[in-house]
Amino acid sequence: MSAAIRSRGTPRLATGLVAAALTLAVGGGTTAAAMPRAWASVTPVTVTEREFSLTLSTKNFTPGTYIFTINNAGTASHGLSIKGPGVNSTSSIVSGGKSTKLTVALKKGTYELWCPVDNHRSMGMMTTISVK
Repeated sequence: MSAAIRSRGTPRLATGLVAAALTLAVGGGTTAAAMPRAWASVTPVTVTEREFSLTLSTKNFTPGTYIFTINNAGTASHGLSIKGPGVNSTSSIVSGGKSTKLTVALKKGTYELWCPVDNHRSMGMMTTISVK
């Protein structure tokens, strides 16, 4: 025997919010129009890594939040570390042909970016950016 449960909309609203959050978390519905305003201000930067270079899609940075998409175009494993004013972050390490993301908030100042794998940094997989 089952009892009928009457809803006044709150459970359905909560379910809808959970579904929307899950959709965003797994990458669906992430166009600028669909993102919350705070997320829409995140600036994407593509980092292409290969043996043994690191190339950024932009050289102009202003204070704000950035999502670095690290594309490993090489065959060895690579990742990205960023260190500067208020930031000391490292992405996951990915094998050739894979990608990963790293989101950081950059303030005015100078930042070092490099591949944290083995001696890749000393082999040329590093750069410096200025946030103005």
